[in-house]
Amino acid sequence: MERKFLFFKMHSYYFSEKNQELQSSKDIEGFSHSTFSTGLSKVETSCIDLTREEELLFFDLRSSNRKQIRRAMNREFIIEELDNPTIRDIYDFQRFYNSFAKTKDTYSCNAFHINTMKRLRDQNALVITKILNSDNETLCYRVYISDGENVLSLYSASYYKEFKSAIEKRMLSEASRYLLWHNILYFKRTNHKRYDMGGLTDNENIRNFKLEFGGDIVEVYSGYKAKSSVGKIVLWGRNLYMRR
Repeated sequence: MERKFLFFKMHSYYFSEKNQELQSSKDIEGFSHSTFSTGLSKVETSCIDLTREEELLFFDLRSSNRKQIRRAMNREFIIEELDNPTIRDIYDFQRFYNSFAKTKDTYSCNAFHINTMKRLRDQNALVITKILNSDNETLCYRVYISDGENVLSLYSASYYKEFKSAIEKRMLSEASRYLLWHNILYFKRTNHKRYDMGGLTDNENIRNFKLEFGGDIVEVYSGYKAKSSVGKIVLWGRNLYMRR
């Protein structure tokens, strides 16, 4: 995926299995969840083998997860999986995510992220999923990058309004887990082979949530490579900014 900025060009690769030949017209090449390590940073993630039988995938879930998913099956949830999302779908997600981000004190989905999703959509590599309650109110979103064989969780967001009752909180927990499980089965049905949780963070709650779905902990590699003087300057400035 190529992205052109004010004064430099960047090409992004996902799921690369070998070091790509740098293209002469690009200043920077970005790699995400690649299996080769040369010049990139190691990232720990959890990957689910989608070639396994559904019964085995369900058995791999933590017992508490299985219970919540079974309860969710009896609720009047509506799940939408958009493998050809519209521009409006992308902006609907942005509004939902940014309201969620404010409550979590995390980064927002800005114009850069929107442009990335638009470019992925143009390459048939973007999938947006969401789960709604019986009142047609969206409870959770999950956004993915797909190359037809591998799928990577890019964003997730849950209902951002404060739930006060234990019943409401339990319902949201069930919805979140049911959506992810439903997505796993969706990508299995569409002949994907590997579901990548998107990285295991230092946040214990997020890490535990992802590990509740089974899978194997593996090491992948992400980062940037400069191939021009302009690219080197841009990455130097980025590294300086990140150290602040």
